[in-house]
This record gives sequence, C-alpha cells and structure tokens, in this order.
Amino acid sequence: MFTRLVPIRLLALFVYGSFLIALSACKTAEIFLQPIYQLEDLLGGDKLMHLKLSAILATLALIALIPNSKDGLKVVLHAFGICLLLILGLMTDEFHQALISTRRFEWLDFAYGVSGIGIGLAGYLIGCVTIRTAKL
Repeated sequence: MFTRLVPIRLLALFVYGSFLIALSACKTAEIFLQPIYQLEDLLGGDKLMHLKLSAILATLALIALIPNSKDGLKVVLHAFGICLLLILGLMTDEFHQALISTRRFEWLDFAYGVSGIGIGLAGYLIGCVTIRTAKL
C-alpha cells in the first residue's frame, strides 16, 4: 500500500540518499569505519567510490524527479537543474569536511563526485534518446 502512495523510484532515491548521508555521518563520527573502508575497497578505492556513488545518485535522482515529457529541451533543462543541485549538495558535504577534525577536504574527491554526476546525467540522457527513438 505504501508504494501506491510513493512511487518506487522516489522511495529508491530516498533510501539511497539516506544511505549516503548516513555513510558520511558515520565517517565523521568515526563509527563503523571498518565496514566503510571495506566498501571503499570493494568499489575500487576512495576516489572511485566517490565517482560510482555519485553516478548512481544522479541516475536515481533523474529517474525519480523528471516527469515524462515529450519536450526534449524541457527534459534536458530539468536534468541540468537537478544535477546542479546535486553538485551543490556534494560541495556542501565536501566543504563541511574542512571544518571537522575527523575529516579532510579534498578537491579530488569533489572532482570525482562531479564526474560521477556527469556520468549519471549522460547515461540518463542517452537512455532518454534511445527510448524516444525506439518508440518512433
């Protein structure tokens, strides 16, 4: 019944976003560090983790937040707006690390995160074009 009220794509975005926030908070609080470092290793290291987690976030956000539309320009502008908000959120998370003694700010982390958002955007837009041409 809950999925009737909240579409599954919004629920997936909420759960995944909550996971990322919890991951950052746990690292800041220095709790569950062993599983977090194991996740980093599993995803290819710290930088690739930023890239992959950001790409997944962007893809989920675009799927969940962009309504179906036949106007391609409207979809592209909406997608860029969502990605800009994701980049601002990423920037906020990275800059707050400069103020916390248990974390450190790195421009390279931010760059990999932005690159991941770009990959998610590109994948989403390519998927939109592919679906649109398949319907024609």
